[in-house]
Amino acid sequence: MSSGWVKSWQCKSKAFDDVYNPKLMSSYSCRRSTQNLKDVINTKKPKPKKREPDPVSTRIRSSVVVRDPLLPTLTELAEGHQSRNVVEIIFQTSWGPKPFPGRIDMIFKVQNGSKTLTRFEEYREAVKTKSREENARSVADGNETMRFYCLGPSYGGGAWGILGGKGGGASIYTFAGSCMAHDKAGGGKGRKAMLLCRVIAGRVLKQNELRYDSVDSDVRSRFDSLSGDDGELLVFDTRAVLPCFLIVYRL
Repeated sequence: MSSGWVKSWQCKSKAFDDVYNPKLMSSYSCRRSTQNLKDVINTKKPKPKKREPDPVSTRIRSSVVVRDPLLPTLTELAEGHQSRNVVEIIFQTSWGPKPFPGRIDMIFKVQNGSKTLTRFEEYREAVKTKSREENARSVADGNETMRFYCLGPSYGGGAWGILGGKGGGASIYTFAGSCMAHDKAGGGKGRKAMLLCRVIAGRVLKQNELRYDSVDSDVRSRFDSLSGDDGELLVFDTRAVLPCFLIVYRL
């Protein structure tokens, strides 16, 4: 499925560049510039207290803001934007055999920090180096795919990630379809948020039933991720996941 998505971006150059070009988008494409994930997901915000503005603090806030090289920022894609249209199609068509029953409220492009991008590419090169000729995809590009990561309740351990374990290190679950990601994160109605991510799958160990407790140091030394029958993929390194788009939807 992921290869089809990448082909759809290649037919739309601007949309493809939004995923694979880390440069910031032009300002005309956003109604809200940089925002934090917390600002988007929280629907209940406390009422601000009325107070007189302090001229000193106002001058400080108006100064140049230094961007954190690790923290991402968000740029909203307006309705009708070419990249937004492509992401909507990917999200809705991967929901499953039944049509997506809700609506998409907002879509943001994730602007990753320079250090995050560097870590992602360094991990890709590490995976390529470890891969052998029989793993052609891993040798070529680290076996990169597009997958979903739902920002919901914990799954399989805690907050979509698992710390520690037999093999040590942190791992992250991602899913091939948006509906499966939604269901595994707890499902339910209301406002939800999901990330569409680039994922370096590397050398994949396939299991009928994905079990994290089967991942030991030996498995980690021979494989980079673990896949199950439900479109689940457990990557053994957090650097393998690079968020590209944040989708805010309502059921």
